[in-house]
Amino acid sequence: MTKKIKKKTSKIKSHKRAEPKEAVTKKPAVKSTVPKAIRKLEHKIATEQKKPKPVEYIAAANIIRWKAPDYYTFEKSPYWSLGVGLIAVIASLILIYTNNYFPVIIVILAVIVTFQVSHEKPKTQEFALDESGILSRNSYIPYTELKSYWTARHGNKSILYLEPVSSLRGPIVIPLGNQSAEEVRTFLLRFLVEKLEHGEMLSEKLIRVFRL
Repeated sequence: MTKKIKKKTSKIKSHKRAEPKEAVTKKPAVKSTVPKAIRKLEHKIATEQKKPKPVEYIAAANIIRWKAPDYYTFEKSPYWSLGVGLIAVIASLILIYTNNYFPVIIVILAVIVTFQVSHEKPKTQEFALDESGILSRNSYIPYTELKSYWTARHGNKSILYLEPVSSLRGPIVIPLGNQSAEEVRTFLLRFLVEKLEHGEMLSEKLIRVFRL
């Protein structure tokens, strides 16, 4: 009896194994619904965005740049050194004769500093004008901080003077070097008031006269 039961269970198991498995249906690959024309257009837009915009070149055209020495100097002949030395000696003798010994030390120090400064070569600085302000040496000055300007001759060269809004600050002196003074004047007329009655400052006149 037990043998018959075992045979029946084995037949049932074999029957179960013989049952076919359900076939797994693969889903078809979903094709991109984006047309090729749209993809080409997106690629073209992306490449156009990477290109430099022409606005940068237009902005660069509204900038005036130049390089000039930090300050103007004059060639000094041996007679200049001799004259400065004679003036210092005469001034010292007068002070000693009047028993003013302390000012003699000041005169000697002033002569030493004058000789030292007069023989130094100024550094070349970069200057620029744009539609927002002025680059003077290593500082940028917006037009909102300036009141007016004027240009003046300094020997055979030109100087640009800028008057700040604050009365506590003196005029800013900018040498123009080889840059056209008329071009700078025309450019600044759009942003600042020009003072035509002003000319070369007294300090610059003394430097030019005494060739410091």
